[in-house]
Amino acid sequence: MYYLDLIGTLAFAIGGAFKARERRLNIFGVVFLGAITAVGGGTFRDVIIGRMPLFYLKDQNYLLIAILGGSIVYFLPHIFKKGYSWFRLVDSIGLATFVIIGTSVAHKYLFPDYSAWSVIAFIVSVFMGMVTGFGGGVIRDAVMGDTPYAFKHESTYIMAAFAGAFSFYAVMFLNFELAIGISFSITILMREFFSKYGIYRKVIMKRRA
Repeated sequence: MYYLDLIGTLAFAIGGAFKARERRLNIFGVVFLGAITAVGGGTFRDVIIGRMPLFYLKDQNYLLIAILGGSIVYFLPHIFKKGYSWFRLVDSIGLATFVIIGTSVAHKYLFPDYSAWSVIAFIVSVFMGMVTGFGGGVIRDAVMGDTPYAFKHESTYIMAAFAGAFSFYAVMFLNFELAIGISFSITILMREFFSKYGIYRKVIMKRRA
């Protein structure tokens, strides 16, 4: 999960930086917005639950990878534009990973003595998992003056985040590894197979063309 978390951080940084690059921002703007997208959701989570120091201050790899992703996009934007649908898939993997980690972190930090189902623990943990997944993108879009993509009607981002967090919490008391697998699969399915913007439909349409 740690390495998947780093991959997700890189994917979110690339996505955020790519959007900033399209606005013709300078390198500082591109890297900054990429980093916000990558660590913003986790920052939201840690601040709300009072978990200090922030996760990327304890482990510098997160911030370094976020900066690296933004820098690469600034200097080599055409590479990502050509294969953006595949980077969207990586972004979905990042979302699936962040949702699991956010839910798990919130539950372990706030409810360490709860070993069974609890309504309040469920609501808080699932919400924190969702925030970890889409919070960075919301901050990025708000800074850029856009309506957050996660809140738009055609987006499956929030529903995928909720389904992933819900399924993980529901199963983790029975089998933690199984919960990870189920949550991960559900989030990816909703983002890449059930969404009209997913990689599945893009591949199908390309083959038919």
